[in-house]
Amino acid sequence: MMNQDPISGYRILIWSEDPDKLQTFYRDVLALEPFIKLDIPDDYGYAFKVGDSGLLIWIGKHSEVHGENKDPQRHIFNLYVHDVQAWYEKIKDRNDVTILQEPMVTPPTRDADIKKYVCTFLDPEGNCFQFMNP
Repeated sequence: MMNQDPISGYRILIWSEDPDKLQTFYRDVLALEPFIKLDIPDDYGYAFKVGDSGLLIWIGKHSEVHGENKDPQRHIFNLYVHDVQAWYEKIKDRNDVTILQEPMVTPPTRDADIKKYVCTFLDPEGNCFQFMNP
């Protein structure tokens, strides 16, 4: 087996025809902290910090991406929150969000006595996210 450097991290990239619309949603609705805006000829986008995780979500302009995501459940991004119901209440009546699953108890993982919840939704361009308990 070849001796390789281990993978040391990752970043989520979401390409869009209109990253300005998405950045407003992620900043104002999901309350993600803007980290940096890249603005160079023919390319621009926004990076957001995801809590204290060190993870960044990047939303950028891409010339080959048009309209909504045609296959949204291929990738689902989990956003860990302590109160799934409160986040659901915040987004459920918005016209730019599609709720796929109202909050429900997830199957037990390690401890059957601890209930964890999940709520699945699509952002304004049809990218799939879930609010989940950590």
